Formats: sequence, structure tokens, C-alpha cells
Amino acid sequence: MLTFNQLLRTAQIEPATVRIARHVGSTPAQQRQMRDAAFGLDVAFQRYQERQGKPQIINQFRSGKYLAGFIAEPLTKETVFAGLWKLVGERKERLGDPISINTPPDAPWIVEFNSERVNQFDPYVGRLVIDWGDGTRSWVQRADNQDKPIIELRKERTDPEFPGFMKFKCSLVEVDTLYLSWAEILRHARGIYLLVHRKSGEQYVGAAYGNDGFYSRWSNYANGHGGNVAMKELGAPASEFDATILEVVGTAATNELVFEREGIWKDKLGSRVNGLNRN
Repeated sequence: MLTFNQLLRTAQIEPATVRIARHVGSTPAQQRQMRDAAFGLDVAFQRYQERQGKPQIINQFRSGKYLAGFIAEPLTKETVFAGLWKLVGERKERLGDPISINTPPDAPWIVEFNSERVNQFDPYVGRLVIDWGDGTRSWVQRADNQDKPIIELRKERTDPEFPGFMKFKCSLVEVDTLYLSWAEILRHARGIYLLVHRKSGEQYVGAAYGNDGFYSRWSNYANGHGGNVAMKELGAPASEFDATILEVVGTAATNELVFEREGIWKDKLGSRVNGLNRN
């Protein structure tokens, strides 16, 4: 199996000089913004990566000559290549970046590095997927100590393939940050869905029957309840609910049929008796 270090050596770059970084956003929205900037070769991602505040990370950057950036994709969590940069010192005047959150621009502990993109590796951006391994908490590592296997080279820089309605699952807080191709599929599908409160296990069965299908219906729960009485009483944020699809109906299905199927699922799962459905 080809490894990332082997790829580096084809460009006469020694892995001992490379630091590899796996970026994970603090929120789903930030993660989506980071991914889009990285895969679009937007300088915003480079500025984000150059700006660091933790001493151990700063020391790692200072000890390397190159920085290989990777993105943990928001939903699949796959580790995808974002680019290779040459580290060329530190900036005296900070530029800041549009992706960092909750970091004062003049924080004294912040160091901003200067880096230059190695264009030779740009064709792999958004396409090359590696196996990062179990050490996800150690998000900056020496390449020579961690020879990451390359598990996929995608044909093009696109969204991951939609997993299918029965396998799809996301937190309600992730709905507005879904891959555009996935959101489009969910907009054109109607049917019955299930919301599960992760901490209590309580369930809510709902129906997506209007315009924009499942996507529009789930977007209404951004406040954690979408007007549902029982969910409002629970008082949980949207981040604590997972959404899945129980059944998809055909384009010719009437609203009455969708409501009938919704009722059947409520009975099957007992969501009126022990769950969050009140009718």
C-alpha cells in the first residue's frame, strides 16, 4: 500500500522535515468553512493554519521545514489532503484569519507563520485520503514517525458519496452545514424521519411532506424543538438530537399517505407513549 511518506519522497522531500496536521473545526459550521476554503485553494485556510497559539504546536511548526495540511471531513470524518506548504519563518505583523473563532486578534500568545504553497501537490487536494489512525487528539505529528497509509485517491475533488437514506445520520446542528450534493438529495425526498435525543434516548417521529423535503423540515429544529411541545419541555439544544430516515415515499404520494405512514411509525416505535410525540 502506498503511503504519504512515499509520495513525499517522489518530490525529493524528506518526511523528517514535514509536520502533518489534521484540522478539526470547533463547530460544524467552522468545519464546513474550513473544508470549503481548503479544497477551493482559498488563502483563508492557509491563514488559519499559519495562526497558532499552543506552545507544543508552535514548537512542532518551528522544528519543521514543510507542513502538510489535512481536513477531517465534517460528516464522514475521513482525513483528506488540503495541501503542502513550505514554512518560511514567522510574521512580525499579524494578519489574522477569517476562520478562527473566539481568539482575540491581538492575543500575545499567538504566533503567525509564513508559508508558501507547494503547487506540485495541489492536484491531490480534496482527493487524497489517508488513514490517520487512532491518535486523533495528537493533531500535529512528525511525518517520519507516522507513515500514514493512503487509502483512496478520488477521481475528482467532490463531496463524498451520499450514504443512502437508510444509512444517513446527522445531528440537527449539522443540517445547515451538509455537503451541497447531500442537501440537494434531501431536498428532493419526502417521508418519515426519526429524531433521537442522544442523552435520554427519547424519540420523535415526524413527517417531511412539504417543499424541500427532509432538509427543510430538519432546518426548522435549529432551536432544538421546532415548535414541538414535548421537545420544548425537554429543553435540549439541537446538537443533542440525531436525525435519521425511517421511510421515503414516492413523488406521487399524497400528504394524506405521508401522515398515515407517520402514524404507523409512531405506533411501531411507541413514541406517543414513551417518546416525544403528543398526538
